[in-house]
Amino acid sequence: MWILDRYIFRELMKFFILSVSILTLVLFLDQLHFLSEMILNRGVAIQDILILLLYISPAFFALTIPLSVLFASLMTFSRLSADNEIIAARASGMSMYRLMLPVFFLSFITYLASSYIMINLQHRGNYAFKNFIFQISIRKADFDIKERVFNDNFKELIMYVEEREIGSSRLKGIFIYDSQRDSDPHIITAREGTFISHPESMKILLQLKDGTIHRMGDTMDRYQLLSFYNYDILIDMQEGKGKMAVIKEPREMSLKELKNRIEELRKENKETFIEKVEIQTKYSLPFACIVFGIFGAPLGIRVHRSGRRGGLGVGLIIIIIDYILLVAGQSLGREGRISPIIALWFPNIIIGWLGIYLLKRISREEMPFEFIVSIGDKLSLLTGRVLEKVKR
Repeated sequence: MWILDRYIFRELMKFFILSVSILTLVLFLDQLHFLSEMILNRGVAIQDILILLLYISPAFFALTIPLSVLFASLMTFSRLSADNEIIAARASGMSMYRLMLPVFFLSFITYLASSYIMINLQHRGNYAFKNFIFQISIRKADFDIKERVFNDNFKELIMYVEEREIGSSRLKGIFIYDSQRDSDPHIITAREGTFISHPESMKILLQLKDGTIHRMGDTMDRYQLLSFYNYDILIDMQEGKGKMAVIKEPREMSLKELKNRIEELRKENKETFIEKVEIQTKYSLPFACIVFGIFGAPLGIRVHRSGRRGGLGVGLIIIIIDYILLVAGQSLGREGRISPIIALWFPNIIIGWLGIYLLKRISREEMPFEFIVSIGDKLSLLTGRVLEKVKR
């Protein structure tokens, strides 16, 4: 029996590693536009891009590991069933639950790995990614200032720029509403300006040339107009004056920090839905490894007539449904419409129940959900036609 266990486990690992690699690559490609913009327009070095990829990888693995468990379980048992190896093992006296032992082992190991990533690594990676982008912006003095729109990149500065030189910190045709100081807010216009950064002191200097300063009192009884050739605006990011200052959001907090944040908000009589959703996400997402493992194996046996293509199609449908439920649950939970516990655990409960139901029916050699096979057949036929057209 241990020989068969090792054989099934090798098949599971083969599909699991392949799935993790492909899904992670897809997520990396989704960031390709952002990374290419960092290289081309901001002059970020390749080694910095590699560091950014390292920082965001925990967030990617937190998603791809549970999904890969589903694909590995589904595809492995679909292939074993298609080759009649499941029938041979059952004929020798092995129960369906005994055949599931390698799946349980893989699900448990990936659950531990995913839990470690979610609890110990993801928030650190998210914060490091945000902080690194901030440091690059400070170092390059190149914030995302858009032309001919009102930019609020800095909390107490609203800036309008007529023209911006790409890849440079030089701006032309500048209009600024400045409310940084304790005095009355004032309006500044300038022919051009340049950002100069001081990374060590976490400050940014905006040097303006050929402009005017318009000041008006609260009572509208006085008005000042000053002209200047050179005028400097100092933005102190360390004191939190800049909107881009590195402040931790809930996605960048550890469990301890989230719990402390909830206590602080409760004392201020403020809502804590967002923080509670993040806590439940750290627990529910890793548990999906176990749920998907239990669900994928009997489903793979059920759709084996459709072959690997049909199993892949069904797996994609399940992933899409689970993703929709997860996103909808997070959204509703953050808005406080439903409990964060229900919002984040509902997908696991539904898929887990279906997995147990399928496993029990398959173990009794009953065939539930005929429509699943029909879907698999249609997906297999469609995939085959697409591949034939590609070959032509």
